Amino acid sequence: MKKILLLLSLLACVCNSWAQEADSRIFTHPGRETFVYFPSQELGPTNTVTFFLPEKSVPLTQSYPVIVVLGLVPKQAPEIAQFQQEHRAIVVGINFEEKDYATRATQIERFLMRELLPYVDTNYLTKTGPENRILAVQGKSAARIALHVTQNPNLFGGVALFSPGDVWNDVDVPNVRTLVVGTQPELALAQETLEQYGKTYGPDFALRYNRANELWFRGIDASYLWADKAQTQVKYARADVSLNKVSLAQPQDVFLRIWVVLANNSLFHYVPSQLRMSPPYLTWDPLRGALQAVSGAVPGTVRVRNVVDKPAFAVKVRLKK
Repeated sequence: MKKILLLLSLLACVCNSWAQEADSRIFTHPGRETFVYFPSQELGPTNTVTFFLPEKSVPLTQSYPVIVVLGLVPKQAPEIAQFQQEHRAIVVGINFEEKDYATRATQIERFLMRELLPYVDTNYLTKTGPENRILAVQGKSAARIALHVTQNPNLFGGVALFSPGDVWNDVDVPNVRTLVVGTQPELALAQETLEQYGKTYGPDFALRYNRANELWFRGIDASYLWADKAQTQVKYARADVSLNKVSLAQPQDVFLRIWVVLANNSLFHYVPSQLRMSPPYLTWDPLRGALQAVSGAVPGTVRVRNVVDKPAFAVKVRLKK
């Protein structure tokens, strides 16, 4: 019996040794290095970290900014390579899943702050400083982690939140430039919350609707998040409506979408919490992005004309009966 227990113990030691060797393996391919699994005191040897490089091999020939993307896996290398043609940066992907954000949020936050960023700056040629780092996430749970991390402006200079839901009800707003990509309700809630905290559209945050049939991380607008403040000022805006004439005799939605062009000619969207209308024949629902005739309005038809005031950047809708 003792011999059997001794044998099992030896086998366990050998298997553990094999596991440790596997954990330290690095798979190198042109343009990327994958750590299976990345050694971490915070997370343990459970996650794969891939460094997608803007050059085919290391050591790199020049310094690059860094984009950390939660949820990326090695097999997404072709899409990341296309992304890097536009944004020359080191992209770091960690294969987190939704369950990780729910059960290991604190550990993930400490891993990003204490382990990952120091490792990147130590082992690759990077443009150091928060102004050269972006954190990008998808989903409400991941957004909650990102907003906690970006309370410290010394870590990341920009954060991209994709489909963050109503995360703004749970945490404080970030102290870095923020890009929010989502649906009409998500953008409306984000803009209302950020403006309540004194954030300015353009220099502090921008919004963009989800693009159909596109991998979410392709929407990371690094050019905006890294732009000088002067290049993020609002240049002009225009509004489109689904109908120009609205009957007041029956409920009829008019969908309004506002496009914003910044000083660097980048295009974003704007969802005001309120609209100034004269006369007040219509009501505005920002969560739906719709105008609707006021209940009990006198019979008739109104023409909708959209004007964006400057410099306050308040939206005014003129209605002509």
